[in-house]
Amino acid sequence: MEQPKEKKGWFGLRRTKSALKRLPIEVVCSESNAPLQPEVEGRFRRLLAQVTGRVAWARIKFLDVRDETGVLMKRCVVQMRLRHSPQVVFAVTAHSAREALAEAAARLERVLARRLQQSVPVGV
Repeated sequence: MEQPKEKKGWFGLRRTKSALKRLPIEVVCSESNAPLQPEVEGRFRRLLAQVTGRVAWARIKFLDVRDETGVLMKRCVVQMRLRHSPQVVFAVTAHSAREALAEAAARLERVLARRLQQSVPVGV
């Protein structure tokens, strides 16, 4: 039998192709954002696959909100629980869906790098 191909992620952790399917992630999109759900899920699934052994669960909400002037905006809320670390919760609001998605992915990448760097034992 052929073994799944392994790759090294950003943080030096190994992952397999099947790790993308096993990752406990929930994506919730509002009705108007439903066509974006596969893109949102794929983008965050690939991002979190780098640290799949460290993620207990993740929830991504992509919603329409109105700002104080009444303009319709897009909000991406990320909730994530890392093993042996506090929960990560943040929201990014932007005028366009793609902009909100890109900003949320970039912020999650920075948060993961910082959290995983802090959890490395001293002297390793």
